[in-house]
Amino acid sequence: MRVMTNLPLAGIRVLDLCIVLAGPTCGRTLAQYGAEVIKIDPEHRPPHLTPWLDVGRGKRSISLNISTAEGLDIFLKLVDSADVILEGFRKGVTDRLGIGYEQIRAKNPGIVYASINCFGRSGPWELRPGFEQNAQAATGVQLRNSGGKGQPRPATFTLNDYGTGIAAAYGVMMALLQREKTGKGQHVEAALSHTSATISAPYHVNHKNYVRDDIGGPGARGLNALTGLYESSDGWLFLSASSDDHWQKLCALDGFSHLKSKEVFSSRESRSENDLLLRERLEEIFITGSSDYWIETMKSALIPLVKNVTAAEIHKDEFNHARGLIRGKDYSKSQEINSSWGKATWSGNPVNMSKTPLKDVFPPVFGADTIAILKELGITTEKIDRLRNNGVIPKQLPINI
Repeated sequence: MRVMTNLPLAGIRVLDLCIVLAGPTCGRTLAQYGAEVIKIDPEHRPPHLTPWLDVGRGKRSISLNISTAEGLDIFLKLVDSADVILEGFRKGVTDRLGIGYEQIRAKNPGIVYASINCFGRSGPWELRPGFEQNAQAATGVQLRNSGGKGQPRPATFTLNDYGTGIAAAYGVMMALLQREKTGKGQHVEAALSHTSATISAPYHVNHKNYVRDDIGGPGARGLNALTGLYESSDGWLFLSASSDDHWQKLCALDGFSHLKSKEVFSSRESRSENDLLLRERLEEIFITGSSDYWIETMKSALIPLVKNVTAAEIHKDEFNHARGLIRGKDYSKSQEINSSWGKATWSGNPVNMSKTPLKDVFPPVFGADTIAILKELGITTEKIDRLRNNGVIPKQLPINI
């Protein structure tokens, strides 16, 4: 059942077959902009609650085994009214299931079909499986995150999963826009390794006189002494003060004024030549005060300085809730089976628009929309009972995860 709103993707139906994070992030993003997203999962592959509360939001949930003949037939009925399909299988799997791009396009020429995986669908790695950390390793991220010691260290956040999901949503929306002009759909591809290379693009630029610094990145703790990490007496700070204006303002502050009189720091060129020395001097200064002290000191001079905080600190800060960085819902008093979720939170929207503000979207109970969607397809109660007995849909619905 499509719900019409004033959001940009209102009236668009999406079938989401993806698991883990990248593909479901694409589906959630499309839902945030108004699309009706139907998340399709077999009973034997329920999601974990933590990602479900995040990337399951805004979707209708149907538990359907499309590897069975009856399940496939139901899926193909949904394809008739779909605008977008999202899949995250390795190349060849959807063809074997009977739902590959060419197979679906023959049935619905206007379909926008998005394939999301780790290494893409062409080249010598097209059949390789892979996840977030594999994409990081393949694009140099883990070595650049080593702290300069040469021992690879995975990035602790899933930048490529979420980045690929958002990139795929961008591709889907561009394909839908193109369809408005031509009436034809197309195949959209997104890959974690491509996203990883794009996000780390400055390190993939090359030219004749470029001196590459692969292990540990430029300084490992920042681009240079004036753009990097510093330890205070009670934590870590990131300073961004590389412009000449920032340098002048920094040297006007108590505790830093003596740096201006040093010949080795008198110009941008000399500061660059003596970068390690400048870093040592700044380290000696920052360690003498607390993070809050230095933040207040820099704030008056409009010098960017931010404290490194934990996730727990972010959640405790009411400012983050007020500005929408953290959102959520209290399910503890819910009359549904999801009352066990308690007070759930998730991150807010990365983009908002003045004329069509995004509404909050919430995670469904797993499989909760199965019967309603089947009935929308005209499937009778008697046939639904047969589907239960044949293992096409779960016998008990919905399912708490």
